[in-house]
Amino acid sequence: MKITAITDSDTALAFRLAGIDTLIPPRPENTANLLKEVAGRPDIGIVLITERLAKAARKEIEKISHERHLPLFMEIPDMKGPLGKRLSATERMAAIIRR
Repeated sequence: MKITAITDSDTALAFRLAGIDTLIPPRPENTANLLKEVAGRPDIGIVLITERLAKAARKEIEKISHERHLPLFMEIPDMKGPLGKRLSATERMAAIIRR
């Protein structure tokens, strides 16, 4: 299983330096299309997505998460920092397990 990141261009650089495949939507409103593409790939197990892009595609993330066991989506802050109150690691894992 592979890890893929869906990020803005600034954040993508850090993931690419770490050797993680990265997708950059041309505009935030195109994020849902990338999510559909990634969800259809059986080799991808985890998708790291920046909080801002996740916010733009919330309905698609929820739809994919309810329909499939994989990929797992993990929201991360971008280079500008977190959007607000963050869940603890335990809370994030509990949310994934509840699916």
